[in-house]
Amino acid sequence: MRPVSVSQVNEYIAKKLRDDYNLRGLAVEGEISGLSRSGQHYYLTLKDTESQIRCAIWGSNVSKINMELVENGKKIIAVCDISPYAKGGTYSLSIRHVEAAGEGDLMAEFNRIKELLEKEGLFDKKYKKPIPEFPYRVGIITSSTGAAIEDIRKIITAKNDFTDILIFPTLVQGVGAARSICSNIEKANKLAREGLRIDTLIVGRGGGSPEDLAAFNDEDVCRAIFASEIPVISAVGHESDFSISDMVADVRAETPTAAADMAVMNSFELRDAIEIYKQQLIDSAGHKTESERQILLSRSDLLLANIKSRISEAASLVDKSIILLKENNPANVFSKGYAAVTDEKGQIIPDVNGIKSGSEYIITMSGGSFTATATDVRKDD
Repeated sequence: MRPVSVSQVNEYIAKKLRDDYNLRGLAVEGEISGLSRSGQHYYLTLKDTESQIRCAIWGSNVSKINMELVENGKKIIAVCDISPYAKGGTYSLSIRHVEAAGEGDLMAEFNRIKELLEKEGLFDKKYKKPIPEFPYRVGIITSSTGAAIEDIRKIITAKNDFTDILIFPTLVQGVGAARSICSNIEKANKLAREGLRIDTLIVGRGGGSPEDLAAFNDEDVCRAIFASEIPVISAVGHESDFSISDMVADVRAETPTAAADMAVMNSFELRDAIEIYKQQLIDSAGHKTESERQILLSRSDLLLANIKSRISEAASLVDKSIILLKENNPANVFSKGYAAVTDEKGQIIPDVNGIKSGSEYIITMSGGSFTATATDVRKDD
């Protein structure tokens, strides 16, 4: 069995805790004890009759919490997220909202909807659609006057000069907010079905109190996000804020700014990369062409040398054949005093056995020929 390090175990446990939806937006009731402050952060313990758990209120959340409720001995309902500390192998709860015990109607509704949708499988990863890497158009469902839309627009335009932005002005808090969000999600999908290309939707708003963010915990809003055929990035509040919309969306962004950054690629960096790859391709093609040219020249030289060798061999063979022909030329033989004897039909008489006494033969020798009659045929013994 291959052992793992302590750090690996702690990191694994911490990741499991962070990924557990049941440990996000958790409403915990308990009594405060051991309250202390360090800088802008508060540390405390929530306990009941049988157990206790360490908690923290980070400085970024202090302004959103009624700190009058945070006193030793007071019983509260704290809305928390798990906060594992892998290095120390410990965990605590990060508190982002506090209510006096017995005053948690908002949180009770939050938990009811969360449990209902979780049972129906709306948080299941198998339903998560991938966010397009190169979107042609991004739809933004948020308030047209809030800081969130300006942050989103600024990030997208600074990072990308290709992707269009389509804004759906939306009421994001108060009476009618949930209906406005649902209506614009449905409108965006209807436009997409009718041919207007919308690759990604960013649905969200800037930070606020739990009451301000309540529309994004609405059951109808969550179901509209889940039903969207266009991939949805949920961008509700600040990093520490968490909504049910985050759980049903295809991707959760910690802030609207992060959503904008996540939604588009950097077209300027992409162009630079393309130019680099283009130059590399040109250089590579040049090197390849030169290499192939050298190989071709080498093979041409080899072929030419081979041809010259073959020609030389052929010329040598021709010279030898000429010499052989000259040596075997009858005229050369005749010049040495030899003659050829043929009968009246022109047939060569190779030896004396073919000579008949009284017959005429043509004698060919150097300088011409003559006719002779055989009168005395003598054969060798």
